[in-house]
Amino acid sequence: MQLVSYIFFRVMVFLFSITPFWLLYRLSDGLRFLFLTVIKYRYQVVKENLKHSFPEKSETEINSLIEKSYRNLCDILLEGIKGMSMSDAEILKRYKFVNPEVANQYYDKGQNVVGMASHYSNWEWAVQAISLQLKCITVGVVARIKNKYLDGYVQKYRTHENVMVLYPDQANKVIANWDKRPALFVYIADQSPSKSSAAKADWVHFLNQKTACLWGGDRMARRMDYPVLNMAINRVKRGHYEVRLETITDTPRSIAEGGITAAYMQKLEQQVLKKPQDWLWSHNRWKLTR
Repeated sequence: MQLVSYIFFRVMVFLFSITPFWLLYRLSDGLRFLFLTVIKYRYQVVKENLKHSFPEKSETEINSLIEKSYRNLCDILLEGIKGMSMSDAEILKRYKFVNPEVANQYYDKGQNVVGMASHYSNWEWAVQAISLQLKCITVGVVARIKNKYLDGYVQKYRTHENVMVLYPDQANKVIANWDKRPALFVYIADQSPSKSSAAKADWVHFLNQKTACLWGGDRMARRMDYPVLNMAINRVKRGHYEVRLETITDTPRSIAEGGITAAYMQKLEQQVLKKPQDWLWSHNRWKLTR
């Protein structure tokens, strides 16, 4: 079954490589109708997440956000596949780091940095775009895909001359012994920890709820004394994105355990409050209770 899924995915990558963007978004609109109206993909998760996060909003407002969040979800799914065949020129046209000097200043000093990113707007195109716009090597800490064939293919796509990926169980050893040119170690840190690791979670107040958070970026930054950047992705318009870098701290060891996580989640909350439909609401974010 895994092999069949992999072959189907490869066929989709080829078909999307010859699909123009105007048609891609018509397909996304159709997929949104299917997910939202027909199969109701994770509908209750999306609705409950939004209701608990915005208790002040009316039923009409929540329903409007639900519809918009499904548009975001379907755009990201199809853009992610499309991105596997996009040229560097197309990526640069559609995905821009507006202030790369924030990261490049650390590279010029010969200093490694930790980046904190989120499942907000399109994070997949960053894999290609970041290698074209920042000086440093970018090392992403990513979860394994259960399908071993698909995992191998996707990780190969994510690996470029200036980009590599690590699984969480590899990250500590590799980062602690890093001896290559200065790197940006990126943690996508807004998902919920697994139940087996809940005891280690950082807990913050986020979107009106007690929220368990992943701790890897926080612990690594303080352990290695690496500055920490927030990587805020914004959809400018459909199919066009900007990333703005912002320093969370230059002195991580001066911050108590969990403090970097709390600062990052506060910045994410501010972004979500401005445009909530662009966050990934289909993730069961609040499955853990303290």
